[in-house]
Amino acid sequence: MIKKNFTIKACAAALALLHTSPFLSAAEEEKSMDKMWGEKESLNIEAKHPALKWFKDDKYAMFIHWGLYSEMGGVWKDKTYYGIGEWIMHMANIPVEEYKGFASQFNPEKFDATQLVKLAKAAGMKTIVITAKHHDGFALFDSDASDFTVTKATPYKRDLMKQLADACAAEGIRLGFYYSQNQDWTEPYGGEYKGKRPKGYKPADFNIYFEKKVIPQVTELLTNYGDIAMVWFDTPGDMPKEYSQQLVELVTKLQPDCLINSRIGGGYGDYVSLGDMYVPPVRPNVGAWETVDTTNNSWSYAWYDQNWKSPKTICERLVRVAARGGSYMLNVGPKGDGTIPEQAVVSLEASGDWVKAHSEAIYGTTASPFDQGFSWGDITTNGNDLYLHVFDWPAKGALRLPNLGANIKSAIILDDGSEVEVTEDGSILEVHLGSQVGRDLSIIPVVKLTLDSPAKVTNQATQVDGLTPVTLLAEMATTDACSEKGYRWMEKFGEWKHDHFIQGWESKDSKVTWDINVLEPAQYSVTVEYSCENDAANSEWILSCGDESITFITFESGADSTKSFQPGPARQRNFKVNLGVLDIPKAGLNQIQVTPRILKGKGIGIKGITLQPYR
Repeated sequence: MIKKNFTIKACAAALALLHTSPFLSAAEEEKSMDKMWGEKESLNIEAKHPALKWFKDDKYAMFIHWGLYSEMGGVWKDKTYYGIGEWIMHMANIPVEEYKGFASQFNPEKFDATQLVKLAKAAGMKTIVITAKHHDGFALFDSDASDFTVTKATPYKRDLMKQLADACAAEGIRLGFYYSQNQDWTEPYGGEYKGKRPKGYKPADFNIYFEKKVIPQVTELLTNYGDIAMVWFDTPGDMPKEYSQQLVELVTKLQPDCLINSRIGGGYGDYVSLGDMYVPPVRPNVGAWETVDTTNNSWSYAWYDQNWKSPKTICERLVRVAARGGSYMLNVGPKGDGTIPEQAVVSLEASGDWVKAHSEAIYGTTASPFDQGFSWGDITTNGNDLYLHVFDWPAKGALRLPNLGANIKSAIILDDGSEVEVTEDGSILEVHLGSQVGRDLSIIPVVKLTLDSPAKVTNQATQVDGLTPVTLLAEMATTDACSEKGYRWMEKFGEWKHDHFIQGWESKDSKVTWDINVLEPAQYSVTVEYSCENDAANSEWILSCGDESITFITFESGADSTKSFQPGPARQRNFKVNLGVLDIPKAGLNQIQVTPRILKGKGIGIKGITLQPYR
């Protein structure tokens, strides 16, 4: 399938953390990232904490990555280091004393806590979480446990977290602190210290750092800044479980209403933080969870990263997360002087206008009755109300849904209050939107369907409506003698990418199956996206639906060297190939299957199948 070398390309974060070779196999890298984030250890977390009520209702938070690295902006000694900006000390191999000395250049005189909090409010966000201490060990607050702080090591001298806490309290915004509990690159006994360890150092000496810095600083954050909504821990790595337990006990003792995320490690946490920038296409089988994302590609400010998410993209990702039952935390990276990049402000304010105009379709809602989204958009729910978020206005001006198990009392478009006709044909509902022409619609129009009882959806197969294209992803499939596997890697500007594939084909008896609910029997143009290594080239495959089938051949897809920013082999490219036309003559539940006809090798990964109505 995919070449087993999804190295963490720009920053090699997990490599440094785990002392591994820079050329990890895919399985090794996945294990490394799970260990670093502590993510999969906590997937069985049950949502019990009372504060999860506001967490689930609020839906939307601001993440802030800010520190000495922001002043560098991706540059050290006139050289740009592309990648995850807050890791520049690691990427550029900056000596500890030089990095600590750089604090003399950090003077954020333009920082305006009130302005920042008001931006979060304008964006529709309910909580702010900021990097009080990142992996570099620098604290944005006053601390008796360290001299490497904004109040002691910089010309600014003032406690930035105190200013932010006061502004949040005044504006009614919740405040949370990010704290790197394991990694501390500038503390001799901290995890992944970048200097020479003290004479006689042994791994158990981590306890010195933990007791003398972590516990005191977390205590300060929980006692000096009022009510704290959450502590967002990160990268527990191989930190022993008992340290995570101590932090849980400390937070619970000092601020019992404070939430803790799953990256505290050790299987602890009140909710699950998924992998960075991952918006799941299928509802995760966990309790409370969140996706963390960025307004551009990098987390901290980097001069070269201008790939800003548009207001519509921000709103779409917020809706997709809410529709799967999660919460969305979107990051901004202030510059070293404390100002927010202008384009981030523009996108947040414009997307915030949409959120406020459609607040009833976001805040306090629950997941869609469908585990998956739709090609045209997605659905959020509040009691008997369904909110259909229309990302792409259908060409024929109509949306199709399967029967919702309840009667429709009314249907309107929230933008202008206009009524929408809904017709029923057997088990199919058709929502007649009409034309966009001459109407004052928002970037994402929302249709509010009010039912006479909560929707009851028993068929969770992927909906194939006959009007819009639908993609059957690997995550949506059932496998037999093969498996679904997720991969993630970091690209040049620090952005995490996620791909899932069906792989591990054992024999000609292997098969992958997608359940589909066909609302309109028709002919569909079929496209497959896959990767293929050289040894598996010229394998033959059969894609079938009932008695209808298409035979196709997979060819070597080639290595994608543009994704590799270190020496060594690159991952396989993906091919997207049109296979032809498939007739699906029967409405209702069908199955799309892919099986090998002639299997030359196992290095084949199928990412997804797209069905496009053939007209």
